[in-house]
Amino acid sequence: MHAAGESTPADIIRSVNHGIYAVSYSGGQVNISNGDFVFSVTEAYLIENGRVTSPLRNVMLIGNGPDVLSKVTAVANDYQLSDGRWTCGKDGQSVPVGVGMPTILVSGITVGGTKVG
Repeated sequence: MHAAGESTPADIIRSVNHGIYAVSYSGGQVNISNGDFVFSVTEAYLIENGRVTSPLRNVMLIGNGPDVLSKVTAVANDYQLSDGRWTCGKDGQSVPVGVGMPTILVSGITVGGTKVG
């Protein structure tokens, strides 16, 4: 079960002076003993003065789950569950998983990557 946020994705983007809009992800790892994670972002853009501007490449989001959740400052009303193409696995075994969440605004996270153009 989920609760819809009060903002729209456009409202959230307009509220950001300088940040990153991470649209889609290609995978990552989570240390389940402490919540540390790293995720690869396959589609990302720079946000400048409330506008989506330059595309970014090789973006990685690095953090700790409970810490990042404590930094969520806005939740949009666009929750959507994935199409079911995702899997999680270890040691050659995998299981299908569903993922989904609305657009959120996080006040701070470690980001690594390269600006395009």
